[in-house]
Amino acid sequence: MTTLLLLSNNLMFLPRIQQAAGSTVSIVRASNLDRLTELISEGNIDIVVADLEYDQDFWHKALQLFQENQNLNPKMIAYGPHEDTNSMELARSLGCDPVLAKGAFVNNLKNILKEA
Repeated sequence: MTTLLLLSNNLMFLPRIQQAAGSTVSIVRASNLDRLTELISEGNIDIVVADLEYDQDFWHKALQLFQENQNLNPKMIAYGPHEDTNSMELARSLGCDPVLAKGAFVNNLKNILKEA
């Protein structure tokens, strides 16, 4: 089973992500570094989805942790407001590909997860 880690405190997209992911994907959520560390120690994380509207210090540290750890190699995806180009560029520099505006993320979610 594929494990998707959602870095967010906003539960609005969770049902959409669950529906798009289907039954072959287990979704876990982290909204702080303690929970993130716990999830990493529990097992493999295949996909990371970062909500760029969430606390930038948190998602920045989380993505950096995945980028720096050779044993962790998940597909990293980020989404956020289209006007927040600075956060989008930072997410790209930390290994996220794709980095999408919220609307594009929601509209293409099933294909995005299929490609991950």
